[in-house]
Amino acid sequence: MTISHKAPLPPLNALKAFEVAARHLNLTKAAAELFVTPAAVSRHIKVLEEYLDVTLFIRGNQGLELTEVALHCYPKLSMGFSTLADAVAEIRQRTNRRQLTVGMAPSFASKWFIPRMNQFTEMFPDIDLRILASSDYLESYKGAKHGRDGTDVSIRFGKGHYPDCDSELLFSVGVTPLCSPSLLNGEFPLTNPKNLSHYTLIHDDTLHGGQQDWDSWLKEAGVTDVDTTRGSRFNHVSLALEAAVAGHGVVLTINKLASKDIDEGRLIAPFDLTLPLDYNYYLVMDQNKQTHEQETISTFIEWIRGEAESGNT
Repeated sequence: MTISHKAPLPPLNALKAFEVAARHLNLTKAAAELFVTPAAVSRHIKVLEEYLDVTLFIRGNQGLELTEVALHCYPKLSMGFSTLADAVAEIRQRTNRRQLTVGMAPSFASKWFIPRMNQFTEMFPDIDLRILASSDYLESYKGAKHGRDGTDVSIRFGKGHYPDCDSELLFSVGVTPLCSPSLLNGEFPLTNPKNLSHYTLIHDDTLHGGQQDWDSWLKEAGVTDVDTTRGSRFNHVSLALEAAVAGHGVVLTINKLASKDIDEGRLIAPFDLTLPLDYNYYLVMDQNKQTHEQETISTFIEWIRGEAESGNT
């Protein structure tokens, strides 16, 4: 066991009175900050001077002046109170923190949610998000979660029917061709869907319901001479989008999952045609879940609704 030979500290109130008075060099201002009278500040300083057997202030007609020993000690004492205040704030923050568990598909998490997540944490720094990313939140996936799943909130891709749950449409989606802006300036610029025959078709083979493929889109566009059996195939939308960003070809995928790439100029939609899907994104909450975090859940739902409605989807 380590034995400390340091002398006990003076009264904390006396130390604080000295720190504030030394900072202002004015008893009236120090008293106002401490919510006491100037006489009370003066008494605390006297107690400290007697305890330490030193003189800390020279009192003159122009106010207070620090003695040499006070000038030497004040910076460390001020830093000590600042550190103490930080520690107390951290304790309060840790004890007041809230946690929210949110389930979603990996594609939604990486391409739509995470690019916006920093906005949520900046607005609500006391809420810690726990993200459960799983393909189970795609309704047509073989392990899909059709009812309660233990999360506080989930964002699911499907038709909105979930037993024992409340659900509301977050936003509808469709598929449209996307490509790197560099492909607009080639020998066969993508100003006409017929020119797709000169480019690699990127197929997003992510397993989800209501899927539209290149054949469906081209038929709607009135194009019949593009071979849709060729091209590159990816079983995850994030990989298909990255291939398009790299200029590998043109991808047909869910437009709103690429919103960040479009906003930042990595991808463009060369054509106006978007095919709607039968499946969309829904906010889902367990009807029977008893939780003391209802206020936290409501905060999250209100925020994500705003993001979905802001036009930045």
